[in-house]
Amino acid sequence: MTTEIKDTLRSDFEKMMRYCLQKNGDFGFNLFGDYAVSVLNFYVGSSILLLNEKRAGALFLVNLYNAGIRNAITPEDVEEIADVLTQDKTLNYQLLAPIFD
Repeated sequence: MTTEIKDTLRSDFEKMMRYCLQKNGDFGFNLFGDYAVSVLNFYVGSSILLLNEKRAGALFLVNLYNAGIRNAITPEDVEEIADVLTQDKTLNYQLLAPIFD
């Protein structure tokens, strides 16, 4: 994964996190998971992220989230979560709207 893709993933993650914190007061694990699955599938579908880079993107996003919750997720669970995110084919455009505003 290129530095440019990582920067895009980080920037969009931060936009989504700020939006959720302002609107809902939190950016919980379930919301993060729904967001991560959709954004990864959107990037793959848009050829921003190659399919073979999807797991690396998932791992990157999980690590960003984990850093925000003071590394409460164990390294083993980070790997498992990244695998689950990679396998999910869900794409919810409505959920992604805040990153495009």
